Amino acid sequence: MLIDAHCHVPHAGYKKDVDSIIEDASSVGVSKLIVIGTSISENEKVIKFVVEPKHANIFCSIGIYPHEDMDKSVEELREALESALALSEKIVAIGECGIDVSNWQGGRSIEDQIKIFEMQIQVALDHDLPIIIHNRNGDAQVMALFNKYHGSKLRGVAHSFSQSWEVAQQYLDLGFYISFSGMITYPARKPLLETVAKVPLDRFLVETDSPYLPPQGHRGEPNYPEYVKIVAEKVAQVKEKPFDEIADWSYKNTCTVFNKLS
Repeated sequence: MLIDAHCHVPHAGYKKDVDSIIEDASSVGVSKLIVIGTSISENEKVIKFVVEPKHANIFCSIGIYPHEDMDKSVEELREALESALALSEKIVAIGECGIDVSNWQGGRSIEDQIKIFEMQIQVALDHDLPIIIHNRNGDAQVMALFNKYHGSKLRGVAHSFSQSWEVAQQYLDLGFYISFSGMITYPARKPLLETVAKVPLDRFLVETDSPYLPPQGHRGEPNYPEYVKIVAEKVAQVKEKPFDEIADWSYKNTCTVFNKLS
């Protein structure tokens, strides 16, 4: 069995209806999904989605992406997260949250991103939940915050990991898990395979980040949770392990870090 540890269902970027997406994932052995909140409105949407009786094996996270809800103060965002957490026991994490440094204009400053990220770390600690980290060119800021909370019960996942093995080691040393997406199948991301090879079997997850980051062979198309099998197959190839063993480890690891899944 497999779990897609990070996907954005429901989402306008898909070309299939939601029921078909779930059925297609199930047909290739994906038994659970974790759907990700990124803003106040998206958090409401994913909670409403996972509490439907027919979605018993779908769970969610709630969080504020670095450049979402720009009109809200840190305190307003915290109040929104606290209110949302009271709505369902199927919320298994805070995030995705973190640091996003890019050429995109109009986003939050690094200083404001750090404040919102730290607020979400505090919410996660207060509720004994893991965090799901978005990190684009923010290694220094992320690690500075983690070191500030060293010795706490802070735990979580480095989502769609794309950095070096040296950075992966820092996450692992802090007790975090490394989550691999379809990026590990891209020829241009070949250096990332060092991390795939070296990360311990009990510390990795697989995800799609769908509808984003489709694996090689599906570039230019929407990504789907069923393609998490392709990610797991690539991990098995790089680690030179049987697919079933990799699938079992990824399933067990996901249930360990998101311990409300069962």
